[in-house]
Amino acid sequence: MTTKSFEQQLRPEDQRFLVLGASGLVGRHVVRELAGRGWTVRGMRRWDSSEAGLDFEGVELVVGDIFEPASLQEATAGVNAVVYCVAPEVGKPSAEVLRRSVEGIRRVLETCRDQGVDRLVVTSCASTVGHSSPGSRLDETSVYLPGSSDDPFVEAKYAVEQECYRYIADGFDAVILNPSLVVGPGVDLSPYARLGVKPRQPVNVVDVREVAKMHAEALVRARPGQRYLIGGKNTTIGDAFDGWSSRGKNDVRPRESYLVECGQWLDCSKAREHLGLA
Repeated sequence: MTTKSFEQQLRPEDQRFLVLGASGLVGRHVVRELAGRGWTVRGMRRWDSSEAGLDFEGVELVVGDIFEPASLQEATAGVNAVVYCVAPEVGKPSAEVLRRSVEGIRRVLETCRDQGVDRLVVTSCASTVGHSSPGSRLDETSVYLPGSSDDPFVEAKYAVEQECYRYIADGFDAVILNPSLVVGPGVDLSPYARLGVKPRQPVNVVDVREVAKMHAEALVRARPGQRYLIGGKNTTIGDAFDGWSSRGKNDVRPRESYLVECGQWLDCSKAREHLGLA
């Protein structure tokens, strides 16, 4: 299916969109972005999560769990496209993080296909595009070697992408977005500042509002089966964490620690060309 025909078929103002993980950092901003465009949005959150920041006109909030078939089927009923903003769970053994991540995306992919959903946009992470010498610029063609990181969240995100590609190969329309280190409203960078990374280490940061905008654009403009690096400024750790406290210690390793520690800059030309990334 070409991009043009997909846009013609999915006029955003005539469709219904579902955001899974609507109470998370990226999910909340995606809901805000879609609602702000006047689109009809359904947001699903877990029963133990907060609905704060989700009270927008045109947004229907439902409580459910991707691991509960009935609630997932109910949430996807009548939906044209789905945004998957579910993050790996914190504080669990590595093998459990990996297993739950793969099982979760597989359940969502199966349900979306069964329900006739036209497109699934999956939030991944820039850490899965590979690793090169510090300061080099990576793009979507860079290769990540499974098992090359001891970070369970990187391995889980990579495994989620591979599940998506299995369904893409079978004709399902899924798009993967790979944001760099997210900054902006509601983001606490102090746990990353406490990782002890040298100030001159390269890092790419992106505003969470731009990430949300790219999710909206991906719903109607992305090429089927593609993935896109969503980055902002190529900078240094010292500049990115200026003003954030590095005192104390981390009780739990932050989810995107690998993005801070690997020292990579990004080339996001593809997202600029296809999605209008700022």
